[in-house]
Amino acid sequence: MSRFGHFKTFLLVFCATSFSHSTLANGAFIDDGFLLVPRIDIDGYGPMELGFRIVFNGEYRLILEQAQDTSASVANSGVWDSEAGSISIDEVRLESGEIYAVELLQLQTEPQILFGVAAAVLIQGQQSNPAPQSPPQNLASASQLFLQQCSSCHGADGEGSAVAPALIACASCGSYESLLLEIRDTMPLGQPASCDESCAVELAAYIQAAFNGSNETVSNQTVGFIELLGNGETLRKASEQLLSRLPTLEEFQLVAANGQAGLASAIDSMMEEKAFHDRLQEIFNDYLLTDKYHSRNGSEAAIGLLSNDDFPQRRWFDPGKDNRGDDYNVVRAQTNDGVAREPLALISHVVANDLPFTEILTADYMMMTPYSARSYGVSGIAFDNPNDPEEFKPGRLADIPHAGILTSPMFLNRYPTTSTNRNRGRARVVFDLFLDTDILAIEGVRPGNAVDITTPIPTINNPQCSKCHSVLDPVASIFQNWDSRGRYRPSRLSKYGWYIDMEPRGFNGEVMPLAGNVDSSVQWLAGRMAADPKFPRAITRIMVNGLTGKEPLMAPISADAGESELSAYVAERTVLNEIQERFVADNYNLKTLVREIMLSPYWRASAIGAAANAQSFTNVGASYLLSPEQLDRKVEALLGFDWRNSLDQYYKERDSYWASKLGRTFHQIYGGIDSDSITTRLRSPNGMMGAMQLRMANELACYAVPHDFWLPASERRLFLFVDTDTNPYNEEGLLDQSALGLIRQNIQFLHEYLLGEALTPGSPELQHTFDLFMNVLNRGRQYILSNSGEWWAIRLPDSCDRTRDFQGNDLKDVNGADLRLLYDKQFVIRAWMAVLAYLLADYKFLYS
Repeated sequence: MSRFGHFKTFLLVFCATSFSHSTLANGAFIDDGFLLVPRIDIDGYGPMELGFRIVFNGEYRLILEQAQDTSASVANSGVWDSEAGSISIDEVRLESGEIYAVELLQLQTEPQILFGVAAAVLIQGQQSNPAPQSPPQNLASASQLFLQQCSSCHGADGEGSAVAPALIACASCGSYESLLLEIRDTMPLGQPASCDESCAVELAAYIQAAFNGSNETVSNQTVGFIELLGNGETLRKASEQLLSRLPTLEEFQLVAANGQAGLASAIDSMMEEKAFHDRLQEIFNDYLLTDKYHSRNGSEAAIGLLSNDDFPQRRWFDPGKDNRGDDYNVVRAQTNDGVAREPLALISHVVANDLPFTEILTADYMMMTPYSARSYGVSGIAFDNPNDPEEFKPGRLADIPHAGILTSPMFLNRYPTTSTNRNRGRARVVFDLFLDTDILAIEGVRPGNAVDITTPIPTINNPQCSKCHSVLDPVASIFQNWDSRGRYRPSRLSKYGWYIDMEPRGFNGEVMPLAGNVDSSVQWLAGRMAADPKFPRAITRIMVNGLTGKEPLMAPISADAGESELSAYVAERTVLNEIQERFVADNYNLKTLVREIMLSPYWRASAIGAAANAQSFTNVGASYLLSPEQLDRKVEALLGFDWRNSLDQYYKERDSYWASKLGRTFHQIYGGIDSDSITTRLRSPNGMMGAMQLRMANELACYAVPHDFWLPASERRLFLFVDTDTNPYNEEGLLDQSALGLIRQNIQFLHEYLLGEALTPGSPELQHTFDLFMNVLNRGRQYILSNSGEWWAIRLPDSCDRTRDFQGNDLKDVNGADLRLLYDKQFVIRAWMAVLAYLLADYKFLYS
């Protein structure tokens, strides 16, 4: 077992075991979450007894909480290396009888002395999870084998190249076992048969020893500089990102009472809510782009792709032009979206039901709504509500060999083919999305660089072409049962058959057996892909990007790459490898992957230590510009309405998503995508987006402040401590200290509510906001005074006042009372508008 493997086993066992002082007094031991070391000689202090509290914040850490003199007669437990900042403990005994040699590495000294576990090696006892095979010890011959088999692609030093990724902290290098499987089943790419079991065993051992021996140390040293958000801050960030809402009181109480375990439990509960699945579908659509066929891009954009021969009921909702009801356009769009969102609905179904995420490829069904099922001509599905156009249930098309997303009509149409492309475009996307492999990065000659007119079949016989095509074309051939329009057409029934100048159907060098698979080859492919170690790597990449706004780092292969760049890559990849392994170990449960990413230091990072090299932390943290969809939901969650026009007109399109300016009018201007012509989100605001942010902040402040003051005090979101008559000046024109205290208290609350800033009274930021309030108020009072208090000087702008409720009822006379909010006689309301506009334009509101 590799050092990393021992380390995992050690942590797994000691964190689940309790120990007895009486039986373990002669050596280092662990008891109730503490590592107790009887004696370590410390320079300048002499023999010391040390006690470490064990914590887990994405990584296991040991906090020195006890250091006291001990007798020189006590046996020494290990060695302190002051230059390396490490403690080598000879033996740490577990109750089960296992003994580990452990190396601790000092990570920081302020505000507390913190250590990480650099290595843990089993020296006595049984391994909890013995490796299926121990790595060989003769690495000299393996070195030569590596040069012959691997170095041409991965580099002589494993640094990677344009052809293949680095083998330093590679996604399969988390353990000897996982690397062995990767090499045995998939390497060399497209020709795994050229490296048999014994070859894979030697190479896996060599790669672990030569290129990955120090990964844990580098990761611990780098990650140790990352300062983490507290549990409460992490909870708020998770809730905002997954659900676009603030945490509930119950969630805060859960975390306060149970710490890290409560935080993990709260995140798990969040993933049971519908809003999480909305976010999940957004993340995956950024890769799949199948929302190109959503009704916002055309009322029948998806339905129009279905063959009328195969689906004669596809337009079931149309009784003919002269007989269409008032709901015709609504039902048409809802039916279309049931068809369009089928691949994304499959992802939600798999996750919601805790199924292995591999089922997005292997599912022998597709997802249908009551409306889309009628288009497909499928009956007998037990819908909970047959009239709910958004309820998806599994269903099957007769005589169709379903293979999850791979055979979805939307996926096949989004990535079509031609008679010359021959499914190669589809195969390239399959490798990219589900196997994290960029086929175009493989070296070789492509059309446009050179044309081979002499070789009979260049894609097979010309080595410059076959490097890529030997990998790509077998998968392209597998899709031969599906035509350019995504229709199932078994090629064996075609009079033309498949192209004889293409590689036969297969994957990773394995030729697909025709028996039993000839008409269901994509199902065969899906099974092979689901077992491929590159699949969890691809899904980890998608979720890391979706949750942090950044792709995982690529290995630095440039000759100019410095040590800090390599350290950044190794540290991040080592953490991601551990997360990926937990995902796989939990039966590919995507919720586990999401939770582990959010508990990791790379998502929870709040800052880095002062002594850290900033270049090693370029990819740390999960701060990114909120997408228009996320910002839209955040505005509604915090203010009670989305950004439209005057609230007096809100009732006209109260239930229409399209009325939202972030939902439609400014969606793409603010960096959104339409999954069609615009497929990449803007991550940094440009000048136009900056202007939009200011406009949004001003308009929302105009609407929200009078609206909140108009509501009963018990229903308010923003002004819990003040009212329209909370004026800092009394009737004599002197400052009212009581009112000033309430104003400051409400400002402090707004910073917490809108920005998540837990500021203490007297902080500079609160003072700055208070000064803004007072400056605007004083200038406004002067304006009213200079205009002799005329009605137009005290009247709120027409777009800001409240004269109708959200149902359109006139508030002028409600049960004999005028409930309108029209006037701001002391300029208090408009001063609060300035405060709210200031906060809504803050980057902490606009960014995750």
